[in-house]
Amino acid sequence: MTLIQSLLAVPASAPRVVLLIEVLIEMASKDFIKGFRHELANRAFAFLAIERMAERFVGHEHGLFWKSYLDLEVFNRPHYALAARRWGQGTAPGMLTRLKALAVSSLPARLHGPLLRFIYRETLKYLEWLKKLRRQGPANARRFLEYMVEQEEVQLEMMRLALAGRYTEIASCADDFFCKYNGSVRLFDDGEAGKLR
Repeated sequence: MTLIQSLLAVPASAPRVVLLIEVLIEMASKDFIKGFRHELANRAFAFLAIERMAERFVGHEHGLFWKSYLDLEVFNRPHYALAARRWGQGTAPGMLTRLKALAVSSLPARLHGPLLRFIYRETLKYLEWLKKLRRQGPANARRFLEYMVEQEEVQLEMMRLALAGRYTEIASCADDFFCKYNGSVRLFDDGEAGKLR
């Protein structure tokens, strides 16, 4: 719905200036939508690549990391799907995203360490970008935007633990996050529609 359509849909008795301010606060900017679309593609890439890595490393100590990371991506999916619907975005990965995920998840096992170090460095940069995106987001989505940044921080912590060889601690790191966002937390400020069930 455009700003004009939103204003026209309001009863004539509502103060127009206050209404205009409220509509502008709740609307997502084009820059935010573009950035969020990028984040959706990143989540789709991560799910596809990590799902394959988790399968490849079953029974190996690295598998503890990839399984917990996959659990996080599975947990993220309904939260992101809800946000995508609210902002008129799809969540299906494109062909380029699928190919990139296949390529990354097909690297030989002996490159696991260098791959994880590379992913860690890139995720540190990406986290800073996500924090900027959070600031651009609509005010009524503050909780979701915090969730978006926090799930990235959890990824980084799990990577730190894996790089330090502390694989047995990774699952509890993810579990703490899951307990915090167990589906009963409203991620949007506009009632039932924004609540996960």
